[in-house]
Amino acid sequence: MHKNYEKLGYEKEKVSKSKRTKQIVVLGSSKAICTKEAYNMAFEVGQELAKKGAVTLTGGGHGVMEAALKGAKKEGGVTIAIIPWENLYKVNDYADYVVATGIGWSRNSININSADGCIVIHGGAGTLNEATYAYMMGKPCVALTPSGGIAEEITDRFFDVRETETILGTSSPKQAVEKILELVSKRSVKDYESDKDDELIDAEESKNRHVKIKNAKNKS
Repeated sequence: MHKNYEKLGYEKEKVSKSKRTKQIVVLGSSKAICTKEAYNMAFEVGQELAKKGAVTLTGGGHGVMEAALKGAKKEGGVTIAIIPWENLYKVNDYADYVVATGIGWSRNSININSADGCIVIHGGAGTLNEATYAYMMGKPCVALTPSGGIAEEITDRFFDVRETETILGTSSPKQAVEKILELVSKRSVKDYESDKDDELIDAEESKNRHVKIKNAKNKS
């Protein structure tokens, strides 16, 4: 069967996993809390991503999400919106492709899983949720520190003792894009398959094997 596929030329259509166009998710404030400064920075980030040939991915809402896609489109970039709703048309005006998950804010994990790396701009609780998920999944992540909000709070920090990823601080949209693409370029496919959680679980189970549980009835 495979030989027949090769004769038909199907094998030539393969895309190398290492050479696939990089998808960068921009995480940040919704319209409700987005500042003018954060909006403008997100717009510039989208422009820079497009100039570098990366796909710009966001949650498809307004605020930072809209600005990043808008900036990317101005430079002829490809944009993707992964929205919480089931309606394809409940999205900002700058998405080439829309993924209508219909699962509400649980879609945050899909944003991260679909990206090679993350850029955090301003943001509140929702952005923090996405950033922590990126940390757990071992995805490279940078924060645009001058944008304020959660981006400033998490700059150059680990979220826990696992020290999975440092949220690197950057000082400008251009630097944020250059840094995240640099981090992503150093990763191999296997680097995204983190086993740190498994190692910690094994260590915890090993430690607990030596704990003797006393029966309350036999306590003196």
